Amino acid sequence: MGNYLVFELNKYRVKQEVQTLIRNRKLNSQCQVFNVFQPENNPDLQRIERREIRFKGRLYDVIRETRKDNVTTFYCLQDKKEELLIAGFKEAQNRKTTLALLHHLITQALPVELKSKAERPSTEILFPDKPSPVAPVYLALPGHPPELA
Repeated sequence: MGNYLVFELNKYRVKQEVQTLIRNRKLNSQCQVFNVFQPENNPDLQRIERREIRFKGRLYDVIRETRKDNVTTFYCLQDKKEELLIAGFKEAQNRKTTLALLHHLITQALPVELKSKAERPSTEILFPDKPSPVAPVYLALPGHPPELA
């Protein structure tokens, strides 16, 4: 829930930035134009909101759109910030889902009864009682080490 709220607030902030740019007409150099034949039947075009489309997998804010016969011309601004925001949200959701799955596997799918493990008899390892033939060995060093000048 918290991730979604932060995502929506950031998305709103990004949309406000773009709307300010559109109102101030500061995006002529970044504007992209698409002519789409029958946009309602085009699989490359998906309308997200009234002023937002996804075209060939990319997200765009629509500045202006005109229609003549079966061709619609979209004047758009690619929404890279929102694409990054959506990708980050999806990654956070995937991480959250993975953690939930691991938690479920540990607690539910692979239950371990500690009581049954505690009641198991322990296995004893016995070693033969033989005296060890290993005797301590001392090396005799001849005198003091040489002195260095």
